[in-house]
Amino acid sequence: MEDEIVKKHIDVIIENTFNTISEVYRTQMENQKIGTYNNKSSRIIFPLKRESKDKKEEFRISEQELRFVFVEEFNKYCSKNWDAYYSVETPTSKRYDFSIKETPCKVDDSKGQSAMVDFSIFLKEQDKLTRVALIEFKALNPDKQSYMKDYVKLLNEDQKFVYFIMIVKSANNRKIKSIADKINASYANAGLDTGKTVEFRCLDLEKGEDISKKIIDGISSSEKK
Repeated sequence: MEDEIVKKHIDVIIENTFNTISEVYRTQMENQKIGTYNNKSSRIIFPLKRESKDKKEEFRISEQELRFVFVEEFNKYCSKNWDAYYSVETPTSKRYDFSIKETPCKVDDSKGQSAMVDFSIFLKEQDKLTRVALIEFKALNPDKQSYMKDYVKLLNEDQKFVYFIMIVKSANNRKIKSIADKINASYANAGLDTGKTVEFRCLDLEKGEDISKKIIDGISSSEKK
């Protein structure tokens, strides 16, 4: 299958995922009045966390909600539009060393160990299922090492299509810069000069806005300095 077609399929699934999880965030929270959302799209909810010190109710936002909605949208889309398959927590084909948190890296086959990728997409090629895309999910702008671990895997595995998809509760200019800086550090840590790029996507839940371009523009600005 042509590369452009594969990418188009994945991009549509991501767009559908962002639309669905935005609606879930607005209308399906534990202990809150249910909104007008059509729950045929997803029955997942954002659950309550334990009460905070100021007694305010807070909702747990994690990569799990993102991951499960993505799987739902993947299955719905593929049932009509694409003969694709998936695996979760897929073992990597290369070996990595994450023992030094500041510099997670790929290592020789005689060292390190296989890591895991959150989600892998497979297509039928010559009567067998072959990995064509890898996806990592994240939420709430974790620390720099968390980005580095995912990026070093995505950039060193053999698949051409590699995605880093995340959600944040909200994003001001400061958070956008923080994310862009961590991604830049992740590219530098991977130490590759092949021109390979991770497809980055990010959703601001409170605004229901795809802020990927804002962050990518921040990455490009940092590279020019």
